[in-house]
Amino acid sequence: MIAADLAENIPTVLRETLASEAARVIAEYRLPGLIVADDAGVPIAVVPGSQLLAVILPQYVREDPALAHVFGERDADELCAKLNDTTIGALLDAQKLVAKELPSVLPDDTVLEVAAVMVAEHMPLIVVRGEDGTYHGAVMLSRALAAIAARAGQDSELMRRRLERDLLPPPPPSATGPAGAGSP
Repeated sequence: MIAADLAENIPTVLRETLASEAARVIAEYRLPGLIVADDAGVPIAVVPGSQLLAVILPQYVREDPALAHVFGERDADELCAKLNDTTIGALLDAQKLVAKELPSVLPDDTVLEVAAVMVAEHMPLIVVRGEDGTYHGAVMLSRALAAIAARAGQDSELMRRRLERDLLPPPPPSATGPAGAGSP
């Protein structure tokens, strides 16, 4: 199986997307992270979802997770509500979210090449780009592992569906950029 077979259409967010909306997109689609697209819908960054979780935590709790127990539910609600006050772009600019250079593979790369990029970049989500830079979709960790498990003899109906169905339908032929760009 090659990267083009593993690539799927997944929702993207824009720099202007509220952090709370981005959290909803991750939750609704069970994404391991976000693909941030520019205004034309072209992917420019990948951000692991765990970084968005870190945004709600005060620095001292990130440094000592045991301190999280001092917060009650009301405090937690207030911290979570702060995601309504900022955008993905503002978090990137303030370096509260750190996007590495966009990890990508070529459409003809093998599943092992996909795995190698995911491991090297510590990214659960990478894009597939042609040599000319055209966007062909994204590969999520779960889809790459489904292909690997199938090759290892672990097959199931659920796993076959995971490999055969995209999260979003393909964009219409006249569309530019990835499906879901800017419309989480």
